Amino acid sequence: MASSEPGKLSLLTAGGRQPLYTTLANILTNDIQEGKYRPSSTLPSENELAQRYGVSRQTVRQALRAVREQGLISSHPGIGTIVREPVQRDDVFSAVNSISDLLQFVENTEMHAVSTREVVTDERLARLLNTKPGLLLSEAGFLRKTPGGALPMSYVLIYVPPRYAAAQHRPPVSNTPVYKSIEKMFGVRVSEIQQHTTATILDDELARILQAEPGSAALQMVRFFYDANQGMIQASISYYPHDRYTQTVRYRAASSEL
Repeated sequence: MASSEPGKLSLLTAGGRQPLYTTLANILTNDIQEGKYRPSSTLPSENELAQRYGVSRQTVRQALRAVREQGLISSHPGIGTIVREPVQRDDVFSAVNSISDLLQFVENTEMHAVSTREVVTDERLARLLNTKPGLLLSEAGFLRKTPGGALPMSYVLIYVPPRYAAAQHRPPVSNTPVYKSIEKMFGVRVSEIQQHTTATILDDELARILQAEPGSAALQMVRFFYDANQGMIQASISYYPHDRYTQTVRYRAASSEL
């Protein structure tokens, strides 16, 4: 029986003894590579894919597993299956503009532990973290790198209340976000992330850590992670040398504006 849906027709008429899930995996792979599903977009749900291609959810799961093993997608509970960005240069990364972007970015990079300590916020730090001076926080420093990359992408200082400090202790190299560890260990959930970006200059210490020129330009990103009641779970300050960061935005004009 023929079908009017191109995807379903492709599955039903696929030749050879290839398993059905392999055929579906090939279709999804081609769709991703040809741009039908853009990087950072979310694939249709398992139910939607099963209905679209006339197969079982088990076949869909097997197909998604095969595509995931190629490094083309990643799955995240509560969010869905996200199309990953193509492999980029080791020393340049693209902007993070959503929680799915952040999860993908973290998954594709490594956090190299540098330091942990307790700090009391002074006037400058309190201003950056939008809190009051004299607040006790746990600070952990990490270098963000791509696997095998020669230069670090960024240096990040992560601040959490002392009760969450255990989540900052991790292997020397990891790719699990600290806030994800907090959620798992303490039963809280991040419901909102705010990000503030500004230009800055690398002082001698930051330049040394980042293997950059002292006095060179950089981006400073401050992120706040809040629970459903707007309680702050984590804050971070990240420093990105100017030549290791790029942001590209495409705007589509409405037809009335053309």
